[in-house]
Amino acid sequence: GQWSRPESCPAGQRLLSFRLRVEAPRGVWDDTAANAMAAICSGGTLLEGRGGPLGSWGNWSLPCPGHGGVCGLRTRVEPPQRAGDDTGLNDLDLYCCS
Repeated sequence: GQWSRPESCPAGQRLLSFRLRVEAPRGVWDDTAANAMAAICSGGTLLEGRGGPLGSWGNWSLPCPGHGGVCGLRTRVEPPQRAGDDTGLNDLDLYCCS
């Protein structure tokens, strides 16, 4: 794949919440899994990655509480399937810090 251009919150704002666009499993057809991510900054700015068009947007995560913001992440990536269908990124957790 190709890297898209970076997206970031305006100066002084924090990343608070996110959602993913994910294609549901398609059985014997080629699965793509996570295709795009959107995020909201503390000032209300919406950031949206330049991902693929397949799938549906999930719900927004709970926002970071108080004056906190995102400070870490964890990804769920499918291991190589050899002869099977590889999806790559399947899910994402973001962690809040004060």
